[in-house]
Amino acid sequence: MTTAADDNHRYAVVVAGGSGTRLWPLSRSSLPKQMHSLVSQKALIVETVDRIKGVLPVDRILVSTTQNFAPRLREMLADIPADNFIVEPVARGTSAAFALIAHTVYERDADAAIFSLASDHVIAEVENFQQGMHTTYEFVSRHPDHVALVGIKPTSVNSELGYIEALPTPLQNDPAVYPVKRFVEKPAQDLAAKFVKSGRFFWNAAYYCFRAETLLRAYDDVEPRLTEAARRFAKTQDPADYMLAPDDVRHEIEVIDSRKFPLAVVPGEFTWSDIGSWSALLEILSQQAGTPMSPTEHPAHVDLNSRNVRVFSLPDPPAAYPVIATAGLEDVIVICTERAVFVLSQRHFGKYPELRQLMETVGMEDATL
Repeated sequence: MTTAADDNHRYAVVVAGGSGTRLWPLSRSSLPKQMHSLVSQKALIVETVDRIKGVLPVDRILVSTTQNFAPRLREMLADIPADNFIVEPVARGTSAAFALIAHTVYERDADAAIFSLASDHVIAEVENFQQGMHTTYEFVSRHPDHVALVGIKPTSVNSELGYIEALPTPLQNDPAVYPVKRFVEKPAQDLAAKFVKSGRFFWNAAYYCFRAETLLRAYDDVEPRLTEAARRFAKTQDPADYMLAPDDVRHEIEVIDSRKFPLAVVPGEFTWSDIGSWSALLEILSQQAGTPMSPTEHPAHVDLNSRNVRVFSLPDPPAAYPVIATAGLEDVIVICTERAVFVLSQRHFGKYPELRQLMETVGMEDATL
């Protein structure tokens, strides 16, 4: 049974170290997507923190990020205490980041339970999400050696997302929670269709809940260099100590030996999007507009005889952008920022390797644009 004392040991950590490269040129090395206001007047990370405030007091909400993003995030999240920012000196992969998260929170509270979540997702049914946080905390309170994952029931066939396969039989005394069988990252479209049809797969939202002590023990068991680097860096603040963490251990949960530290998936009862691509963002904007393609937002777009063409731009003053003129096009998206213009056909939305090659050719750094 969950008690008031358990509630006092609950923490949330918003993970905000990524650069969101698949939303280039809007998302750049100095201004990643979590800092943008894409679907409302608030930046995505501000919306994320606001959702958590309905579950936890602000002094138990932390932000994990890297040194280059920390100053801007502290400005954007001024009500988050300064000591609640967990700052990596350099990025060493998600496992190293989670080792530092777990160690930092454990040093504050040895009985801490952590709910970790991404900073750049869009969620509808906020009350359902908040109830899901409570449910997941309560599960971890009853099963302290488990790591819980919030899984999203697929609403479409999507090859851009990671999937969690659950075993068919729920855990004893927890009829809505299922043991995790395996992870599949970005399957081919036909395989994703089979996953969705089977009913055994969930989208992996990268929302995890675990006791800080449990994750540290799990990492100590499988790759002690992760926890040693976190402990040493937390003590010395010397980046060289953090660099001792291996940078080839990238997935924060799959690395865990699930025979010793079982993984369980808790179904999330809310509408979710990770906005991991332009197609995902445009789908959300289209839903908000109530049309198959949401209207052009660019302040200076003119068109002649085109079909299904949309121009997207940041909500900056119109003077910041040139006129965009289109004629005789079909199923084309134009992304316009003050420093770059990106034009692509809709059929290339899912071809991330090609887009990645283009981004690398152009350059992600602001100085090259």
